[in-house]
Amino acid sequence: MIDPTQMREVIDHVLTELGDKYSSPEALDLVYNTGLVESKYVYLKQIKGPARGHWQCEPATCLDIINNYLKYRESLMKKVAEICELDWSHFLSPSEEKWKLILTTNLAAQIIMCRLHYRRCPKPLPRTLADQAIYWKSYYNTYKGKGTPEHFAEIVTKYG
Repeated sequence: MIDPTQMREVIDHVLTELGDKYSSPEALDLVYNTGLVESKYVYLKQIKGPARGHWQCEPATCLDIINNYLKYRESLMKKVAEICELDWSHFLSPSEEKWKLILTTNLAAQIIMCRLHYRRCPKPLPRTLADQAIYWKSYYNTYKGKGTPEHFAEIVTKYG
């Protein structure tokens, strides 16, 4: 597992680079805890499935964020490309195959896609672990996912 202090520093740096709308203590905690629950900061590929990176983002979800969120926020898209050190073309005509690789290898891209996924949610970011667990299940893992709020809280308590 990656050192928790170092991972939090990296997440905080990336979120700060994104700007005030995306960076807060609640965002840092939720993004860090999501990665912890999704992969324990060990896995970069889902064992049986398409998800990639420590945050287990599916390439289709990433493309949806690009096509239906970033596409309408060009200055944010440019900032994301810059932070991730990615060529602009990855956003203008996104390819699922390219994003599989990016989500597996680019830590900044993994963090940003997790944060943008949550940014699109209609509710404010949660402040407590119990509320994070429910928020994660409702908006990140979804009702079809195998995770439960209890599992989220258990993993964060054990490894966080």
